[in-house]
Amino acid sequence: MALVALLAGLAAWAGPAAAHAQLETSDPAPGTVLPVPPHQVVLRFSEPVTADPGALRVLAPSGRRVDAGGAHHPGADAGAVAVALDAGLGRGTYIVAWRVVSADSHPVHGAFTFSVGTAAGAKAAAAEADTIAARSGSPVVGVAVGLVRFAAFAALLVLVGLAVLVRLAWPGGGRSRRVRRLLAGSWAVLAATTVLAVLLQGPYASALPLADALRPSLVSGVLHTRLGQVAVVRAALLLLAVPVLLAVADRSGRRGGGSRRPRGGGLTLLVCLVGLALLATAGLAGHAATGTSPAVGLVVDVAHLAAASLWIGGLVLLATFLVRTSAVGASELPADPAGVAGRVSSLAFAGVVVVVASGVAQSLRQVGSVYGLLHTDFGRTLLVKVGLVVLLVVLGGLSRRILHRSRGSAPAASDPVGGSPVADGGTTPLLGAGRLGRTVVAELVVVAAVLAATAVLVDTVPARQAVTAPFSTSWSTLGVQVDATVAPARVGPGNVLHITVLSPAGTPRAVPEVDAALSLPSASLGPIPVPLRLVGPGHYTADRLDLPAAGTWVLAVTVRTTAIDEDVVRASFGVH
Repeated sequence: MALVALLAGLAAWAGPAAAHAQLETSDPAPGTVLPVPPHQVVLRFSEPVTADPGALRVLAPSGRRVDAGGAHHPGADAGAVAVALDAGLGRGTYIVAWRVVSADSHPVHGAFTFSVGTAAGAKAAAAEADTIAARSGSPVVGVAVGLVRFAAFAALLVLVGLAVLVRLAWPGGGRSRRVRRLLAGSWAVLAATTVLAVLLQGPYASALPLADALRPSLVSGVLHTRLGQVAVVRAALLLLAVPVLLAVADRSGRRGGGSRRPRGGGLTLLVCLVGLALLATAGLAGHAATGTSPAVGLVVDVAHLAAASLWIGGLVLLATFLVRTSAVGASELPADPAGVAGRVSSLAFAGVVVVVASGVAQSLRQVGSVYGLLHTDFGRTLLVKVGLVVLLVVLGGLSRRILHRSRGSAPAASDPVGGSPVADGGTTPLLGAGRLGRTVVAELVVVAAVLAATAVLVDTVPARQAVTAPFSTSWSTLGVQVDATVAPARVGPGNVLHITVLSPAGTPRAVPEVDAALSLPSASLGPIPVPLRLVGPGHYTADRLDLPAAGTWVLAVTVRTTAIDEDVVRASFGVH
């Protein structure tokens, strides 16, 4: 149902959204040859970014840095980053390397070249720029960030879901040692990962080794970013949660209250409010709080996480008395285990409905098209997550079936071998608890995989943004270099094609003829001639280029450098 709804929505709904910042323009522009040296380099991004003083570096042909002073936001424009240059730059090709932090707390980086006076050495400089752009920082830091993100997700959902479920489904559960240990453990893990996230963000954003995590300047810088401010808010909420959790343990009612309505509606409301506030911190520094409708995205994200916490918290609560690793005292069991399991099952079912609905809405916002779903890392990872959720629903259905069969059976004696929990006083055991316990454990294993997929998605460029990146390619033929760009590579007439012919020295070169044609082999379209317009030496463009259908198109460029020397170069690119 989730997959069908997602595909149907993607086919019908499209709109702008953003998450990771994209470099939109730069001055100087990449690959340009300037007659005089520039005084500064300015980069403009698709959204506000955070930049430390070393976020923008400019390297001379000799490798020496020629940027003067630190990177800054010119004119208080948070979406732009600039750095001044040394006076009297010499002739040659320069490399601009940048690394900034998006509004969703993820670093983005890249590099390009520009030349002064001559493009001599442009090819070697471009290769070095590509090498710099490919550097993504320390792999150890990247793995550590991923593990911390996974642990934080798991601890957050278990803490909130378990606390709420204890109040709603098992009022006496707060007196169980297992429940208290799980609440305390998840609180401690969430607190630790909150601190670790701040310490790791500095090296992660600046591409520094793990040893720099405790550098005071980095920590101070992170605390002034969105992620750092959200971490401070989460830490304050965790401190506020301490007396609330203690009250849950102290005022959950007598053992044997499993069949009674929860007492203390004010405490239940307080648990829910603190839990929702904690869940909101997960989206405030992530994809949910970015884009054209951040308020809508945040509300949907909180609803999604709240429903998931009910689902996962219910599984953890059931596991406290269904999974029997050792002798369990009477205080560890509800008086009416079947009744508790039934209430958990009902709440979890409601959570499943909200998880599917909110997940589809969030996916529509971040994917935007079937093409993005099938042809981007974000989309493919999302499909894996959807498959895992479907498996989770199947296991949940099996658990519900076992539960309802057990509740419909006649009471039986305690079965210590089968693991049917029973409380003192001859209360009714939960029949089939051995089988139910196994399905609950299986669900928890799949939940771990779902959280791992979620942690990957958080660090992946959303599909809607990935597919809007322009297509660019380059060929070497007949002693010249041919560069081609198609932007934004979307269905419709709003595309622009640029073709540039460069000499071996990297300077624009006029040639007798350049032609272009497009074809879509999967639909037997083309070749369709593209009317090119000469706008400068070796520079051709086609405005309002119409791409009538989505799919993998082929661009064929014919280059004639002399009266008899001619070659055709081809490249494939995706159109969504």
